[in-house]
Amino acid sequence: MKKFENVYQDAALIRKVLWGEADEVEQKDLEKRLVECPDLRNVYEQLQSGETLKVAFGEYQKYSSKKAYQSFLQSIGQMESKGRKSRFRRVGWYAAAAVVTLAVALSFYMSSEKEGKTLIQPGTQQAQLTLSDGSVIDVHRKEVSVVVDGVQVKYKKGVLSYQPTVTTQHEEKNIEEQPGKSNELVIPRGGENTVILADGTTVHLNAGSKLTYPVRFAGKRRIVRLEGEAYFDVARDENHPFVVQTHLGEITVLGTEFNVNAYADTPVCYTTLVHGKVKFSTLNAETVTLSPGEQAVVFANSSTKRKVDLEEYVGWVDGMYIFNDRPLGDIMKTFERWYDIQVYYETPNLRDITYSGNLKRYGTINSFLDALELTGDLTYKISGRNILIYDKVEE
Repeated sequence: MKKFENVYQDAALIRKVLWGEADEVEQKDLEKRLVECPDLRNVYEQLQSGETLKVAFGEYQKYSSKKAYQSFLQSIGQMESKGRKSRFRRVGWYAAAAVVTLAVALSFYMSSEKEGKTLIQPGTQQAQLTLSDGSVIDVHRKEVSVVVDGVQVKYKKGVLSYQPTVTTQHEEKNIEEQPGKSNELVIPRGGENTVILADGTTVHLNAGSKLTYPVRFAGKRRIVRLEGEAYFDVARDENHPFVVQTHLGEITVLGTEFNVNAYADTPVCYTTLVHGKVKFSTLNAETVTLSPGEQAVVFANSSTKRKVDLEEYVGWVDGMYIFNDRPLGDIMKTFERWYDIQVYYETPNLRDITYSGNLKRYGTINSFLDALELTGDLTYKISGRNILIYDKVEE
């Protein structure tokens, strides 16, 4: 038989049995399913433990809507735990669904999909490289090995690299910036890629991003321009600061690791520092200096900084999306780029519902959508690469 193909029906059945709502026929149906599926039996035995339930739902109380969570607490007599804060662990959106239907355990352990469901797959390694002579290469379609201005340009297995064949960087003139031959790396929606610049700096580019950079650096500063999101691991060079230009200002560093989210279609730029020290200079001459664990939030006419949970803003580099009390509209904007989808809402207010949870970056988006549906707040439909989110009709 197929591996646990009726995951949500089984989840509902287990819930009814554990909560004493199942009739005799449903009891027998569950017993039959437990014999047919040993993995399901293991899950059921774990859920029979009151302590297991208490711990599991204590961990994930924030993943569901307030209404759904309170309903669950009442059913197991744990209403006094309502105020307790949840700890954050990397377990995925299937776990979030647990609060309402126990699909947490079934989905998490089985990793199955509903039969006939349209699956939307994650992004892949894609990039288009424009060389200084105007030629364009879809680097993900083939290995690249060319020499440009004395620099060996190679692409292999998702990494584009620039390796100077002679030590000529920064030697031309003692000026602020030496105009040189620039390349442009464009990452489409539903793509990602990594580039190692000529100075050894590594840049991980997220979907829908563009990085413009010199083939080799010259002058006093190492300058690149970013539209979109990228994680920078900058090679240290105290004599030549590294500068990232965005549409809202520029970030200056010596050697450090930081994330920049500066999409052209959004009015804000987020710069999140992991290691080292960075300075953000805004368009109106304000300066924001960051220490590790801090984030600069920059608009056209204002800027501020704040302490943040680093994993929420840089987790995508390690293959995990993490959201803490984020509006659904913001979450889906991220997913629109990564999954190359278009999201529509029945009513604008649905964008404002906040959620917390994790999603593995390289899994389908369906697990997240199913978790949303199970909270009881809303439901969804998929048509091609379009997703419609609408209010769930009360039964």
